[in-house]
Amino acid sequence: MLLQSLPNETLLQILHSISSVQDVLSLSLTSHRLHNLLSRPAQRLPILFDAAERQFGPLPSAIAVVTHYPSQLPHIPRPSPPQSLSLLKQLLYVGQVANTWADLYPFTYWRGTEQDCASRRLLSEHERYRVRRACYRIWLYDLAFHTANFGRYTRLQPPVIRSRAALLRAWTTRELGELLNFQSMMRVMLGLFVCPSDGTVIHRHKERYGEMPLISLFHPSGQKSLRYDNNKYMRTAQYSEVWEGWGGDVEHYYVVEDMLKIHPGQMMELYEFVVNGKGLLPMLDRMTMESNKAAVKAFVASLGDWFDNNGETLGETVRFVISERGEEEVGGWGDLVLE
Repeated sequence: MLLQSLPNETLLQILHSISSVQDVLSLSLTSHRLHNLLSRPAQRLPILFDAAERQFGPLPSAIAVVTHYPSQLPHIPRPSPPQSLSLLKQLLYVGQVANTWADLYPFTYWRGTEQDCASRRLLSEHERYRVRRACYRIWLYDLAFHTANFGRYTRLQPPVIRSRAALLRAWTTRELGELLNFQSMMRVMLGLFVCPSDGTVIHRHKERYGEMPLISLFHPSGQKSLRYDNNKYMRTAQYSEVWEGWGGDVEHYYVVEDMLKIHPGQMMELYEFVVNGKGLLPMLDRMTMESNKAAVKAFVASLGDWFDNNGETLGETVRFVISERGEEEVGGWGDLVLE
């Protein structure tokens, strides 16, 4: 039976069952009839939002991110905004970021030993849903509490702690564990790519160039090293990657604690810039930056003076809420994957 011979009601059911926004749009371009069905305002938005829920859900958590305003208390439920193409466009951005985190999760969860690497697999749809949910919730927490309004001298004030805890109390203990699990993935991404420690840089340099003498490893010498050699865009042994260590173990720990305040969208932009060379911000031109470290520092400087020496607060707030409930952390209590 031809698709064109089906009644409109059946075609609408097919459109409502598609699990990708792009697939809905692609199918609507296959015939004038399907295009006309999707062009009706009363049908287009429900179909697209149903597909977005399957592809990027849970949408309520994503909507809380894109509709957040600093003057609003994040723990107070708000009525859902009306469906619109403008809202859908914002949801597509945060949803794509969350799905990218879900794609990267297996490489951070199963890493280290050969047995871990051998156990690596793709996440199930339910596991990806939980990763996205944790991503949206951490994103909302960062937008609400990791801002210039909460400096290092106010983080321990009781009213501030209560305001942070009010948001987390709405979630189950397991879901709070999922937040810490997702945050641990962000910590790994920071330590491996965005702001690696001196030891990580030394290890990578030896893997790439062997036992070549490490001259001016973390500090520039009299002869300035160039990021690109002879405009060939090829990394060489003289590449200024050797300057990109962010300190020893202790210093690097506090750097990561500061960097964990940026939300998952910003961190994904930093990751894409460092690993794939994609643009981060208009002010950061990859060709004019001496190193990845210089680019990340420029990005951090654009956030304001409040960012330095002011570590993240999610971990301590999660533990505060769990202690209120009389519970304790247990190994594997918030795993995002089901073994």
